[in-house]
Amino acid sequence: MNRKTITMILAVVIIAAFFLPYFSLGGLLKMSGLDIITGGSMGAGSGGSADRFVLLLTPIAGVLLLVGALNNEKYTPSRSVLGILALVGWIYPLIRGLMEGGSGMSQIFKFMGIGFWLGLVAALAVILYNPKS
Repeated sequence: MNRKTITMILAVVIIAAFFLPYFSLGGLLKMSGLDIITGGSMGAGSGGSADRFVLLLTPIAGVLLLVGALNNEKYTPSRSVLGILALVGWIYPLIRGLMEGGSGMSQIFKFMGIGFWLGLVAALAVILYNPKS
């Protein structure tokens, strides 16, 4: 497969991962990226703030990657920058929670859902997979 096809697949994975469970608390509570944005705060003290909208970088970067790949690999901004934006969108809520959550947040990786892991791997793959063709 060429770079264009790989980029289209990774862009679709990034977009789909936004709608899959980002957090999963024992099957009782599942929150996707869309739930975080529309449902309220990401942690104590962040209600009403714009922090939760940083997560919107992920699907926006995924759509721009898909459009750029379909447009003969003419990306605006560059493919690597879009991968970094998607990655920032995935890890910012995690870092923010770790900074505000204290010692209880050290167990956060147990609660990360499939959407988080798929999106993280796809964003890293967009950044790292950069063949010449």
